[in-house]
Amino acid sequence: MSERDPRDVVVPRIEELERENAALREQVKELTKLVEELRGRARKDKRQAHPFGRDSEKKEKKKAGRKPGHKGEFRPPPPPGQVDESVEARLDGCPCCGEPIFNVEELIQYVIDLPEIRAHVLRILTERGWCRRCRKQVRSSHPRQVSKAGGAAAVSVGPRATALVVELKTRQGVPYRDIAEVFGRYFNFPITHGALVQATSRLADKATPDYLSLVDEVRASAVVHSDETGWRIGRRSAWLWVFCTDAITIYAIDYRRSSEVVLEVLGDDFTGRLVSDGLPALDKLSEHGFLRGQCNGHIIRRCRELAAVAPGRAAHFPRMLQHTLQDAIKLGKARQTLPAALYHEATTEVRQTVRALVAGNYSDEENLKLAKHVHKHQDALLAYLDDETIPPTNNTAEREIRGAVVLRKIGGCHRAESHAFAHSVLASHAQTAHRRGIQLDRLVARWMAPHTTGDPPPRPPSAPLLKR
Repeated sequence: MSERDPRDVVVPRIEELERENAALREQVKELTKLVEELRGRARKDKRQAHPFGRDSEKKEKKKAGRKPGHKGEFRPPPPPGQVDESVEARLDGCPCCGEPIFNVEELIQYVIDLPEIRAHVLRILTERGWCRRCRKQVRSSHPRQVSKAGGAAAVSVGPRATALVVELKTRQGVPYRDIAEVFGRYFNFPITHGALVQATSRLADKATPDYLSLVDEVRASAVVHSDETGWRIGRRSAWLWVFCTDAITIYAIDYRRSSEVVLEVLGDDFTGRLVSDGLPALDKLSEHGFLRGQCNGHIIRRCRELAAVAPGRAAHFPRMLQHTLQDAIKLGKARQTLPAALYHEATTEVRQTVRALVAGNYSDEENLKLAKHVHKHQDALLAYLDDETIPPTNNTAEREIRGAVVLRKIGGCHRAESHAFAHSVLASHAQTAHRRGIQLDRLVARWMAPHTTGDPPPRPPSAPLLKR
């Protein structure tokens, strides 16, 4: 019996190892590509250079400009009563050769510009004296007076200028130093940025009662949207929260990112429905009887991202869940056009589809996390199918918080808690006035009007959220 040639054993084994090695190399190549994609996405999320940009371009972009058939818009000529100045350029002769011109016709143009602006200075004379009956010193006041200070503090910034500062700072994100530069260069109104900070801080104290009134209106609303974004107070991390309805926007800055913030703003006895993203910290609100609505947009975006990077069949679940939620949103929008029985049948089918999708046994870790989240919050995610006042997404809160994100990037946050609170108050008033179509300077003039008795009331101790 002849011995077996060792090459008959070694060669097949070498070939098998080479095949395994090639397969592992391909797997390493795919994983390396995935890691680079995730790193790039993490860098983009951290920088937020373009936080609301898309990862990929739309295949069919909307054409720029108005839709076909839309009536054109143009600035009409101002009426004669609004013309402040007229100039003429007569055609006495040909500008090229000097010959007389015949058949002359007039051509009229209008140039609308801002006038040269200079600060309006109002001198207010008041009197004070001793009342023998009251046995105290009394003084007169004028409706246009904004402060009773004297001496070095006898010069105050008026309500129009203060309102413009609040608008530029809180809604447009312009830093105080830049506002002071604009005032000095274009308004002939030299002022330091420190004076602007002090003026807005004092104004926030006077506007706090109305701020708390807005909070009470939000508490009494049927649907409230909420979102939060990272903030800084000095060197400490904090959060800027937004609570808004269709007409009111409330900002509140606090060190916490928890359900306690929501409870302090909306109250334990809130009977409306809170629409938010999937922040896990808000799950405790169910213990206080909160009705929830959750943003489908976040889940759809998460499904799209998972489907783009998931290997093989793992992409099936997020893709199916994405399509199901998108179809559900379309169904909710078509509520009024469908018979009630057909709509009820369709919503029941949507819920059954979602329930079946999230009940699957998934081996992919990210799919399992997503399935558990949707299973836990499916009632909140699909609440809009039963109540048309509940939107399917949290776009309202996200729009209202975008300005704060821009402000954070351009001008930073706050050095002290008092400045953070002042920003919460004034930004809430400025944004709410904008949404309601109210001139902010009218509100500021009312807040700055002199009180008839004594000093202005102190800041209420119950003002959310920072404890001062």
